[in-house]
Amino acid sequence: MKLNDKPRQLAVPFASTGDKNNIPDKATQQTKESGNAAYDSGFPPVTMTPISAGGIPPHGKDFNGLMHDITAAIRYVQAGGLYTYNADFAGAIGGYAKDAILAGVSTTAVWLNTIDDNLTDPEGADSAGWVNLLADPLKLFLWQKNNLSDLQNKGTARDNLQVYSQEQTDLKYLAKDQNGSDIPEKPLFVQNIGALPANGTAVAANRLASRGALPALTGTTRGSD
Repeated sequence: MKLNDKPRQLAVPFASTGDKNNIPDKATQQTKESGNAAYDSGFPPVTMTPISAGGIPPHGKDFNGLMHDITAAIRYVQAGGLYTYNADFAGAIGGYAKDAILAGVSTTAVWLNTIDDNLTDPEGADSAGWVNLLADPLKLFLWQKNNLSDLQNKGTARDNLQVYSQEQTDLKYLAKDQNGSDIPEKPLFVQNIGALPANGTAVAANRLASRGALPALTGTTRGSD
């Protein structure tokens, strides 16, 4: 079969303006005797019996009704229509089959069924087996309401955004209100800022200047001996 092997689209269901009967799901004794069709048994035997032997010809209205039902359903599908959940229909067919797709009551859901014989309502209290295709069942997108809490790899995301975690920030920066007490390697810090006397003797970390900005030291130390 090829992509262009498309059957004709039916814009008008058969016998839309013609006389037709509503075909019942199940035959009754009355329909059998009158020669009327039903979905469970079709046309009754009397319509297949010679008239000379007491048979009854099939009713044209039944044919019109049958063809109208079929072509109306085909037109709906050809037009892209999806059915919503129907408890009576679900019960009649023994539950929806796996991979069945239903429209939601609102436009915010298209339901995919993941199990066979599913009788549950996708929008009911028990919605087992149904997933909302519009809610990203493959988890490809982030939900706005989660405020990024659904990121699978937050570390990689931070690297890509070139931002730091709280822990990384705490380790990377000094807190202003600590006045340098959170420096992990104070002697190395003193050396890195050039706080050394001219003779090269390291200044103890607790002897850094307590007032003013640190000058470029050229032979004297700030603070008391």
